[in-house]
Amino acid sequence: MLLLSGSIVACDIAAPSPTVTKPPTQPPPDGESQTSPEASPPEQTTNESEWSTVQTFTGKESETTPPFHVSGAEWRISWTTDVQSPERAVFEILVYSQERAGVLAKKISYSEDTSSGTVYIYEGGCDYYFKVFAANLDNWTITVEDRGTQKFTSPVQITRINYTGMEYYVMPFGTTAVIVFEPDEYVEIKNQSDSPQNISGWVLKNITRGEPEFVFPAVQPCSCEGCGSPESCLKNCYPPRPCVIEPHESIRVYTDEVHDESGGFCFYYHLGDIWNNETPDTAVLYNAEGQEVSRRSYIISTKNGVASDK
Repeated sequence: MLLLSGSIVACDIAAPSPTVTKPPTQPPPDGESQTSPEASPPEQTTNESEWSTVQTFTGKESETTPPFHVSGAEWRISWTTDVQSPERAVFEILVYSQERAGVLAKKISYSEDTSSGTVYIYEGGCDYYFKVFAANLDNWTITVEDRGTQKFTSPVQITRINYTGMEYYVMPFGTTAVIVFEPDEYVEIKNQSDSPQNISGWVLKNITRGEPEFVFPAVQPCSCEGCGSPESCLKNCYPPRPCVIEPHESIRVYTDEVHDESGGFCFYYHLGDIWNNETPDTAVLYNAEGQEVSRRSYIISTKNGVASDK
């Protein structure tokens, strides 16, 4: 497939000339692409305000990025590299859709003739990720932009997914017992604004797995553990408090544990292990109207035996 460059074609005012009919430009088919500085897509004449940034990735070496979501049916990938020795540099982007495991959606390869480029993709409505192969580079940057998709913005954002729980316990189940793994996994959500944010009816979901989903209650959870007496429990839990995240505060939603100090929210997922430790999952937060307000995944790294979240 032909990889279209990001250069802008300028048109000077000239004397009238006979009309020349050109064949309509067709979107490039899916498949492998190679950069071509001579070609420029028709989309470059559109209003740049139609494009919104989905995600920006930076690095120096090879890596597999966390998934990102493309809502529209047209999006673009812009990339730049900082190279000291072009003849020794290696840079390649393989684009994969999570819905079509193992099927290559696009291949972008580095050329010594250019250190940047833009490629347009005419599909979407799902999650994608990149496999980046890089060597002998000072750094690289990849920016993903979606066309014509208006994003709902919210100060409440998912800031961390702790997918590597360390604990497990044995839960009685009839005459047998069930081992529950990683009940101490959690998703951390922060109010980044200066005013309280009511999250009643909001939904947190692992969209990679499709389940489970947690619906935030109308009132703040209340636990009587450690209260000492029914009187103190009544004092701490009455009147019921609305489900609000205070300014610049964070709450956590655990897999199968209740932690009052971080809000007391829990999936109560007795099977445990909501967040995969081998391939990244994606958490999405929806408001009470069903609008997506935040999305986050994580990077699973085995370097030095330490995993990371992103």
